[in-house]
Amino acid sequence: MPKIGLVLAGGGARGAYQIGAWKAMKELGIDQLVSCYSGASVGSLNAALFAMDDYDLAYRVWMSLDKKSLFNVDSNIFRRLMDEKLSFLNRGVYDTKRLEELIEETIDCDLLRTKDVFVTTTFLGNEKSTFFDLLRTNYLHYFKSENQTKYQNLRHISEDKDIKNTMLASCAIPVAFRPVQVGAETFYDGGIFDNTPYQPLIDMGCDIIIIIDLFKLSFSRKKEVDGVKLITVHPKKSLRGVLDFDQKYIKRRFELGYQDTLEVLQNQMTLFQ
Repeated sequence: MPKIGLVLAGGGARGAYQIGAWKAMKELGIDQLVSCYSGASVGSLNAALFAMDDYDLAYRVWMSLDKKSLFNVDSNIFRRLMDEKLSFLNRGVYDTKRLEELIEETIDCDLLRTKDVFVTTTFLGNEKSTFFDLLRTNYLHYFKSENQTKYQNLRHISEDKDIKNTMLASCAIPVAFRPVQVGAETFYDGGIFDNTPYQPLIDMGCDIIIIIDLFKLSFSRKKEVDGVKLITVHPKKSLRGVLDFDQKYIKRRFELGYQDTLEVLQNQMTLFQ
């Protein structure tokens, strides 16, 4: 039996697509074959839900979301911009309190420590790091070849608050949200440099990795890396904006994820036997 991993890409509100993909994987019996998980941004939250093996919880959470249930935003953005000036970029447009409450209510840290779940974050620096350190981070990553992406296995994080903050950090889209401190380090959205983080699962010895992407187009999709088979499911139709949490579009993304995944994986069933 091959060792199978699952990668869930980032994409904000588009993440409902991955819950639809889960429904298809359940029908095909593939979800129970997955032994390790990796996610970036919203994909890290969905990866945790997959690892907890509670599809009904994941479905209820996503179907209860809307913009008001997740984000507080000052209606007078221009006034904030004038008052706060450049510090506005570091504080973020949206308050993350409701997202933090959602993570607190749904994530079972003790259960996650029994699994291998990798959460992708972008390293900014020490606890005093701000949005402006992202410029330095980009320079180090692209021009100095110093990898600024961190893949953190939740199994090895002892404090519950650090697990939850790591997941929050992975979702911290620059400007939209503030950077998040975990211990003595500060992080931003994990999808900045690696939105389909399959490398940790290759390192874990996976033979097959299923990737649920949230973007129609990508110039970096591969079918195999280091002898590992990569099966990518991606949307054929637009999933709309990453912060568009309108209920009708959440339901549409769910259905598209279900249909696309069923179509792709039905044709690959012999690989899982």
